[in-house]
Amino acid sequence: MLRLLIRLWADQQRRNFKWGKFLGGLYFFVLSLIVSIVITVAVYEESGTRPGLEFVATILAASIITPDFLNKLLMKHDETVMDHYLKSKPIPERDWSRFLLFTNLVNFWNWAIPLLLLPFCVLFLPLTTMLPAMLLITASSMVGGVAITALRRAKGWTNKWPVLAAMGLWQFFAFLYTLLVGVMPWGLHTVGFLLLCTAAIAIFYNYLRDLRRYDESRTRTGHVLLGASSLFSMEYISVLRSKRLRVGVLVGLVFVFNAYTQWINGLNVMFYMMLMFAVFFPSMMLGQWVFGVEGNYFDGLWTKPVDIRQILRNKFLFFALLDIVPTLTLIPLVWIAGLSPWLLLATWLFSVGIGNLLLMPTCLISSRLELFQSAFFNYQGASMAINVYGLIVLLPIVIYCLCTWLLTPLAAAASLAAAGLLGLFLQPLLTDKLAQAYKQRRYRCFERYRS
Repeated sequence: MLRLLIRLWADQQRRNFKWGKFLGGLYFFVLSLIVSIVITVAVYEESGTRPGLEFVATILAASIITPDFLNKLLMKHDETVMDHYLKSKPIPERDWSRFLLFTNLVNFWNWAIPLLLLPFCVLFLPLTTMLPAMLLITASSMVGGVAITALRRAKGWTNKWPVLAAMGLWQFFAFLYTLLVGVMPWGLHTVGFLLLCTAAIAIFYNYLRDLRRYDESRTRTGHVLLGASSLFSMEYISVLRSKRLRVGVLVGLVFVFNAYTQWINGLNVMFYMMLMFAVFFPSMMLGQWVFGVEGNYFDGLWTKPVDIRQILRNKFLFFALLDIVPTLTLIPLVWIAGLSPWLLLATWLFSVGIGNLLLMPTCLISSRLELFQSAFFNYQGASMAINVYGLIVLLPIVIYCLCTWLLTPLAAAASLAAAGLLGLFLQPLLTDKLAQAYKQRRYRCFERYRS
């Protein structure tokens, strides 16, 4: 039965293969690999090969556990439940669990981080220790992959919490084990870590095998209340469920990475431009399609007692909360690069009060978005009006760069914060005007959503 499952899986992958999706993913992976190679070569030229540096591989394998798990939580999606066709064979649960383990061995996301760390192993490690180090990093990544599969298979938080708790314990024990790297011989230490990874995979696999999950198609009825909380939940649920929106928001992490690499050349205009892009990018990606998500069901939404002003206010608040996330990740630059904390706060205020406010009028010209299409090189939902209005996004970025270039950090922070606070003060007035204009143009908007 396992062979049958693998053959069916291979046929499914072959029939669903799309060159556009493959080349788009390959483009971004190659770009990430080039960045990894450039950074590794730069560090190598500065430090050179040092004897005994192979102990870093163990520390690296332990340090990627949490970020690798979070990355897979967003990007790795497993089909953990047999559909009705497979159950009609029938397929034993034991073979299905083994099949899930096989899919983890060939899943791209379980190999992505090891491949990105390959340049480090090639340059800094001797040939005799390079292969064991890569095996170590790959085993650590496989633990996270099997844990994510178990998390996807678990139904309800009662069954999900043990997986999350086990991942926390695994990170803790892996960190403790790395402290022995200076006591044990490197070869013995590597074998011990591989055994720990094998034990962790076995624990998650046994838990996965014991879980029972069924593909039940049941109709459930209940009362739906459209209150303030449920209206606001539409904002983040659409991002969490739609891969197109989720990937678009996560691409902003590239600018966070660029901000951390640009400070080496000094706090110049390029650094501040990357800083502005890093903070502003998540809301900028979603703000160009205000009501693009709601365009899929706005006819039904209009029949409910929902105020357009409230939806627009929710979007503005959600965009502000989105911009907080990259701002928090940039806080270490205050100590690493000497970035002014007041300027970082002013950057967020300026992005929210000016940048996000300029994006809100797209509610009048946006088209309906296909939420579940590929995120790579997808221009569906764009139009000439959106593209032309998108040039306005450059205006706050230009103003921000000019302020940081011409003024001192304290004066720039004061000016940008004042502009952002002014935008926050004017936001209710602009929201009321936009809601009124949308009501007057609603029939043209509804026709555009259907096209």
